[in-house]
Amino acid sequence: MTPCPVMVRCRVQASASELHRVRRCVDDAAAAFGFGSTERYEFVFAVNEAVTNAIRHGQPFSDGTIGVWIEADEDTLICSVSDGGQFEAGAEDRDAWAEGGRGLAAMAQVMDEIELCTSSNGTTIRLHKRRSEATEPDD
Repeated sequence: MTPCPVMVRCRVQASASELHRVRRCVDDAAAAFGFGSTERYEFVFAVNEAVTNAIRHGQPFSDGTIGVWIEADEDTLICSVSDGGQFEAGAEDRDAWAEGGRGLAAMAQVMDEIELCTSSNGTTIRLHKRRSEATEPDD
């Protein structure tokens, strides 16, 4: 199956109330790309974590938004989540039972590749998920 050129570009308000809209948009893009239910769930889960991190720990752009971009690259669906803040790695000795702090590790468990890019303009996380050859799209 040849991947469709999924392209989603949106800015959402840096508010938890926007998460449902982002999840729905990401799930629609993953379905259009041909992900089965498990791959869709994993992709939506990872993007939800990235957007949640941007809202909680990042800094919105000057217009109060964060950016979410989804694109297809051959057999890989890529989502980039951007905010205007600077990423600071957490302490290595963080309590394993503490609330939060496990988002990147959780994303890494379900994604094929994660890129974290920081600059003076902000932070972008790029999540890559390859379509499995055994995947049959859901109806």
